[in-house]
Amino acid sequence: MNENWFRENLKRVGATQEDLAKAIGRDRAVVSRVIRGRQALNLEWAEPFARVLQVPVSAVLRQAGLALEPAPTRRIIVGISGATGVEYGVRLLNLLKQLEIESHLVMSRAAEIAMTQETDYKPREIATQADKYYHINDVAAAIASGSFKTMGMIIAPCSIRSMSEIASGATSNLLTRAADVVLKERRRLVLMVRESPLHGGHLRNMARLSDLGAIIAPPMPAFYPRPKSLEEMVDHGLGRVL
Repeated sequence: MNENWFRENLKRVGATQEDLAKAIGRDRAVVSRVIRGRQALNLEWAEPFARVLQVPVSAVLRQAGLALEPAPTRRIIVGISGATGVEYGVRLLNLLKQLEIESHLVMSRAAEIAMTQETDYKPREIATQADKYYHINDVAAAIASGSFKTMGMIIAPCSIRSMSEIASGATSNLLTRAADVVLKERRRLVLMVRESPLHGGHLRNMARLSDLGAIIAPPMPAFYPRPKSLEEMVDHGLGRVL
């Protein structure tokens, strides 16, 4: 407890400890113990104290050592690369919105081409579904820095080229740079690799990424839930990685 701060502010507004006691419905002895740090400040007293002292409630809490840190923003980076299956990335943005998780989207140029071939969406429409969209060449973007806190990144779908760049650490665009940052900061990186068949080089890169902490999660359709639509199949796959 910062006793001097309380005394200075009481003097500034021409108030006394009796005024504080009256505001909280307690006697002066209680206020005196609180100010001298011999009794904890009841959170319910912060607002009446602030009113008497004419300061923000947060200032009272801070001086009492009870300042509440703001809850960290829940945010996930979504990468959509040029593999077939862009519906996974599109649907992921919708699911994150439903879960009230902030989404930060980056798409490769190949993904934009695949989107026009596989869906009726336009890249611009998908960009507006994210809370924040970044151009693939914007290497100065927030998600290119480890100081930008996130829950991790999901690349859905993930092309073999993007996966190989991430595995090597030699990144050439914002999508793979963001993934590299997630790995180095020991955050969760999920790669929904979409390619078949796979040769030994692909498998070795997958193993290397797994050793680095990434989760390799190829989008494998599940039939035991008896999905009635493509959306149900996609949602089931995304549910496994969220």
